[in-house]
Amino acid sequence: MAQELVTVKNELKSGVKIVGRELARVDEQVRLLDSQSQKVQESFATQVAERLGETDERQTRHEAVTSHLHEAVQGTGEQSMHRDLLLDQEIVRINEQHKRELANHAMSIILVRDELRNQQESREAQDSEIAVLMALVEQ
Repeated sequence: MAQELVTVKNELKSGVKIVGRELARVDEQVRLLDSQSQKVQESFATQVAERLGETDERQTRHEAVTSHLHEAVQGTGEQSMHRDLLLDQEIVRINEQHKRELANHAMSIILVRDELRNQQESREAQDSEIAVLMALVEQ
């Protein structure tokens, strides 16, 4: 009977080691996911910055074209107004597209953050369960 208890105790200790290794593997996967998430966020931030730069360049070009049109047209207001309207519409469209991209990026970040938080909570619960098992094994 005593020998059986010792055998069961040793088996439980082995199981705790196996669970510990699994948790270490899960922790590594979480760290990898976090690292990849950071890279995706940095890449997306770079893309957004580039698009902002392009938008600023386009807006500067549009403003230059608008200024040139005003000087060239001098008095043919209807044509000039129509061109200004088209340029203004294009600027509004570009700005709205930029806002949508930023909103999508923010939502992606929130989703990744929530997933990481859920995984952290799950890992903490598993750690608590391991602590209870360790305490039982040590008794």
